[in-house]
Amino acid sequence: MKIRFPNFLKPHYVSKDELVRVGSLDDGGYVVPLLNIKDSEILISMGISDNWDFEKDFSKISNAKILAYDDSIDLKYWINRFKKDLLKFLKLKIFKPRKLYKMFQFVDFVLFFKKNKKNQFFLKKVGNEKNSINIDEINLNEIKDNHKVFLKIDIEGSEYEILDQIVSIKKKIQGIVIEFHEVTSNLEKIQKFLKAIEDELKLVHIHANNYSVKKQGQFPEALELTISSSNQLIKKIENSREYPINGLDFPNSKRSPDIKIIF
Repeated sequence: MKIRFPNFLKPHYVSKDELVRVGSLDDGGYVVPLLNIKDSEILISMGISDNWDFEKDFSKISNAKILAYDDSIDLKYWINRFKKDLLKFLKLKIFKPRKLYKMFQFVDFVLFFKKNKKNQFFLKKVGNEKNSINIDEINLNEIKDNHKVFLKIDIEGSEYEILDQIVSIKKKIQGIVIEFHEVTSNLEKIQKFLKAIEDELKLVHIHANNYSVKKQGQFPEALELTISSSNQLIKKIENSREYPINGLDFPNSKRSPDIKIIF
């Protein structure tokens, strides 16, 4: 299925050998310039749910401190998840190694975020709502003036609440991966955001989340964008590349084909 996209979402060209996939081979993985990861000192990860493969891969490439924020995975969540998985196991419905890993995933969570001194997890929602934390607060509390920051943002629509705050710290940012939701009603906001950061940061990759397409020809309601500060990576040539990129991009849902993007 091919979908035509507006030209303001057309990425700048970066050589394939300078890009790497970080995270899962389905939902939760992103294509990022390797240099952006290596140059980062802090990864601010907003929204992880029960998948921190991106953060683990990032940590293997970079020495960056990792700060993760999510309000959905409290102790009650883990207890309920374990009970359900244990019941499935007792009914002989869990055999595959990946499913067994999911059953004891809390152990991995503790080892990565609690035992590793450079990684921290905060049971907080990111946004401007009451009891949430926003970019301004994170910047004030965690980021020094000379820190090089990478942002990973998947917060189910709250991303629009913090776009102006991202613009305000754009000089500190090495790279961003961000999933935009409810896209068709927010295209103007996305365009305005990309325009506001373009003097420091450039769009270098795009992928459409096929979970968000329910019928043939529908414009996707969720888009994954990669944004880079490294102008030396960007080739000053017309980008005629086809998206998704073979070998780097994979469908979020394995049950449906990936969405081909044309401009």
